[in-house]
Amino acid sequence: MDDQQFNAPIPTQIQQTSSSINLPSGVSIASPWQRLGSYFLEALLVLVTLGIGWIIWAALIASTGQTPAKRILKIRIITADTLRPASFAKMFWMRGLLGGIVANLAITFTIGVLLFMPLWDKRKQNIWDKVSNTYAVTDPNDAWNTKPKL
Repeated sequence: MDDQQFNAPIPTQIQQTSSSINLPSGVSIASPWQRLGSYFLEALLVLVTLGIGWIIWAALIASTGQTPAKRILKIRIITADTLRPASFAKMFWMRGLLGGIVANLAITFTIGVLLFMPLWDKRKQNIWDKVSNTYAVTDPNDAWNTKPKL
């Protein structure tokens, strides 16, 4: 799926300099606690599916800006420039690989302090979000219509 296939309304003004982001109705920035819950659930799902099931599931839904745990918890990763779900490539390369390398180095050098970054960042972004230019949002009503049509 391409980013352009999602039908959420595009806001006319995106205020990147303030903490206010013009999101579709019902969508809000995910709290640090929701994100922490998704990390724990992600680890549990990897363990329960022996990693293989999680990889297949993640590959199938990554183009919706979600991982398996984020799908269950109705959290989505959107790009900061378009405010649309992150593509598979952005989820894998920018957030997963590059973001993971940068985050691991930064967290190591700050003795773990950067793990708490969403607690003080005005847009509740962590280091992965900063590197990949994304936001984590709660999307309880599937504003981008990404559920499969059966």
